Amino acid sequence: MKALRAQVAGEVRGRVTEEGTGRPVADARIELEGVSTSARTNADGTYLVRSLEPRVYVVRVRALGFIERALDASVQNARVTQLDVTLRPMAPVLERMVVEAQRDSVAPNATTFTRATIEASGQRDLGDLLQTTPGVVVTRSGGPGQPARVSIRGSSSNQVLILLDGVPLNSAISGSADLSAIPLENIERVTVLTGAQSARYGPRAMAGVIEIVTRRSRHERSALVRGGALGEWGVAGTLGTSVPRASGTRSVSLGVDHRSVRGDFSYPVPAVRGGGRADRLNADAATTQVVGSAGLDIGQQQYTVRGTYGNTDRGMAGTIIQPSQSGRQQFSRLSGGLTAQWSPSRWVIASAADVTRERGTYNDPTPPFGQPFADTVTANGLTVTSSATAAWPLMTTSAGIDIRHLELASNNLAANAPSGQTLAGAWFNARAERALGRASRPTRLLSDFALRLDHSSLLTDMAVSPRVMVRAERGVAALSVSYGAGFAPPTIADQFFHEGVQVRANPSLRPERTKHDMEARVSLREVSVGPLRWVAEAAAFRADVDGMILWFPDFRFIWSPNNYDVRRRGWETRSALRIPAAHLEFQGTLDHTDVTYAGGVLTGQIVYRPQVTASLQSSITAGAARADVITRHVGTRRVAPGSTLNALAPYRMTDVRLSTSTTRSGWTFSPMLTVENLFNRDAAMLVDYPFPTRLWSVSLRVRRVSSPTH
Repeated sequence: MKALRAQVAGEVRGRVTEEGTGRPVADARIELEGVSTSARTNADGTYLVRSLEPRVYVVRVRALGFIERALDASVQNARVTQLDVTLRPMAPVLERMVVEAQRDSVAPNATTFTRATIEASGQRDLGDLLQTTPGVVVTRSGGPGQPARVSIRGSSSNQVLILLDGVPLNSAISGSADLSAIPLENIERVTVLTGAQSARYGPRAMAGVIEIVTRRSRHERSALVRGGALGEWGVAGTLGTSVPRASGTRSVSLGVDHRSVRGDFSYPVPAVRGGGRADRLNADAATTQVVGSAGLDIGQQQYTVRGTYGNTDRGMAGTIIQPSQSGRQQFSRLSGGLTAQWSPSRWVIASAADVTRERGTYNDPTPPFGQPFADTVTANGLTVTSSATAAWPLMTTSAGIDIRHLELASNNLAANAPSGQTLAGAWFNARAERALGRASRPTRLLSDFALRLDHSSLLTDMAVSPRVMVRAERGVAALSVSYGAGFAPPTIADQFFHEGVQVRANPSLRPERTKHDMEARVSLREVSVGPLRWVAEAAAFRADVDGMILWFPDFRFIWSPNNYDVRRRGWETRSALRIPAAHLEFQGTLDHTDVTYAGGVLTGQIVYRPQVTASLQSSITAGAARADVITRHVGTRRVAPGSTLNALAPYRMTDVRLSTSTTRSGWTFSPMLTVENLFNRDAAMLVDYPFPTRLWSVSLRVRRVSSPTH
């Protein structure tokens, strides 16, 4: 029997320099895929990453004003791997310099989840992952697998743009995206940008943007199995390979994810709905996703073909006062695209084209109220983007255009509804940095300016969206201020929803606009106090909305949408404390957001927008084992416009996660146990959509990372 060699941690060290000049690149970010450990280069360009499990890693190196590079590093038992890197002075087109779960110097309002963070979270879908992000509130209509919508700083869900590999996921009808239909296993990175982002991203980026990048696994084989309460089970797998050749490097990646949950559970009926207990039935859900890509890298040219298929099938349980045991929803999305990038000299020129087909069906042969229905929605889309970036040591400029055309068909829209929509935008962006003061302790100034023009075939006016950000850094402290504007066009559902009993759309709606989105942010990157390592930041914002679209009933109790002016302002904080010697870490967030009516008729907080949200996560590591305790708090929510009657009480939920990892014969085995709602609290974000009580799940991830094929 062959004895196994003991696994002893190794190190990666090296120096990052500028291509052509050999000058050191300071403050470059060094990240290794699959681990949370990272490093930054010193003033002389050197770096060191310790405590690495022996295997092959993909090392990513990022620095402002330079093209990102990805290289392979083979870490051996108790050995030091030397990896020197040269960077070409150019900036990537769409990438933002972001640090996982931290803010970025170019985009200080950005929070990024890397692949390692996503895996460590143990969450099922994008909605679960974002629950503890500052400024973000996720509203789920029930238990696991049920629809989940996102709000940033008190916005509506249609004011947040969701991008999957650069292509909008927001529904052509409702303007919103369902986060529960986005499983995490095929995602490489998620970046959340808060505040008005229309200057760069256009319509629906009025309150923020969530950018999702699917996986491009290069040398990995992995599988995941999961099971748990409410009949939950799931399987997922990833396969990637890369083949270097004299004619160019070819890579192929494929990821598959399937999960389902029975979903039925018992819940308490609130007193306002009659009290007692009832069973939540017809709450099952099943989601399947397949992601594939193929790439060709030929020197300064890169080509990528990608495809995504997703399907969600679930029961529509209805509200607790009008439950349905026969309602069903089925949604599918098929997309494919090609990206080409050329990098001559100091330029990066990129173009992409994507086609999508979405189809949704909603039917209930025996609804609890009204007539049987069978609604369908079909949307075919084409998205074309092109951009050019030029970079110099202290400045980067970019410009681009993007066009999106949609063809729509739905039987739940009125006869006068449009059959298509075309959105076209052109943008310009300039970023610059400068060091002031003494070389030994400089003050680093960064500025970011963006301007965009947008036109929609359904609107008569051209939308102009500016944004400017200035940031000063000195030592571990940084201060940034930003000013911007954004807009969100009326949704087609708001304008042309098929008239039904007590429902009437409004074709005269104006776009929603925020003209003065302002933010001030102060942060401490890392402060050392004896054995403690402390990171903290705080931000205050104001982002009033002219013409937010809200549905209200009239005196005949007919529900219809209209434009209302709304004031949005608040503050958010985040702090992290590490005690490396004790292997302890604490992270906390606290947000306060006022979203109030500006008119004289309606007053107070808008319905279902909690003023206060908070989270606290405690982590302890012992060898290869890790334990996490996460508590989330959601404050009081109003349920009636302009009234505090029947307000929902605050709720607090605590989750526990236990995980470990071991390597045998090149394979890494990572089991995890998760208990959600540990203390069995009864709660609901929305009064008619209760959460289940205590849930549990177990999962096992198996992975092998291989060396590149030669």
